[in-house]
Order: sequence, then structure tokens, then C-alpha cells
Amino acid sequence: MTSQPAAADDTALLTAALNHYWARYDGRRNRAFQVLNYYLVSAAILFTAYTAAINGKHYGLASALALAGLGLTAITAGTVLYEVKAADLARPAVAELQNRIADRLRLDPLHVITFQAGITGQRRIANVLTFGLATLLNISALIYALIH
Repeated sequence: MTSQPAAADDTALLTAALNHYWARYDGRRNRAFQVLNYYLVSAAILFTAYTAAINGKHYGLASALALAGLGLTAITAGTVLYEVKAADLARPAVAELQNRIADRLRLDPLHVITFQAGITGQRRIANVLTFGLATLLNISALIYALIH
């Protein structure tokens, strides 16, 4: 004789699964934001050093700093895009589990947190454009230092 799990046990399992996927999603997104924050601080330091090198007419050092900025931008862009993509892999599971729990608990679907369709693509485009512009700025800084 097999026993069917009680509805409360099923809800508890769904809640545990939701917590797991949400932690994965939230952790990856937070990691992406941390990488961006470190990038902004590092880029500010490199920009300050580059400006000082240009003002001091140390063009070799300025070129090296521009190359370092270019490398930093490339590594950061790759890391951020990877973390965001990894976070987005958990989104369908989070949405499904939220809907199942809402159905189980007879909650109005409007009160359940949902992801807005289309936002992910727009954010990805914004990330690519931002890092593309940062790359162009680093290349321009490198060219400027090299021609002087």
C-alpha cells in the first residue's frame, strides 16, 4: 500500500525547490553586480592613473594603462554576461514553481512575483552596448597615447 503525500508536504517540497532556484538566480545576479562594482572602481583608478600619465607626458605608461583597461573591460564583460546568462537559466523554474505554489495555496496570480517578458533581452543589449562603448574608449585612449 503506497501513501500519497499530503498537500502540505507537496507545498513544502515546492517551496524548498523554489527557494533553491531563487537562491541560484539571486546569487548569480548579485555576483554580476559585484563584478560591475569592482569594474567601476578599477576603471576609475586606471582612468586617474592614465590621466596623470598623459599629463606627465609618460605615453608609454599611458599606453600600458589603456591596455590594462581594455583587458579589464574584456574580462568584466565576459564575466558579467556569463553570470547573467547563468542566472537567467533559473528563471523558468522560478516562474513555474511560483505559479504551482500560487495554485496550491489558492493565491491570486497578480500577487506572485513574476519576471517581465522582454526585460532580459533589453538588459543584455544594454550590457553589450555599455561594454562596447567602454572598449571603444579604451581603444581611443590607447591610440591617443601611442600617437603622442
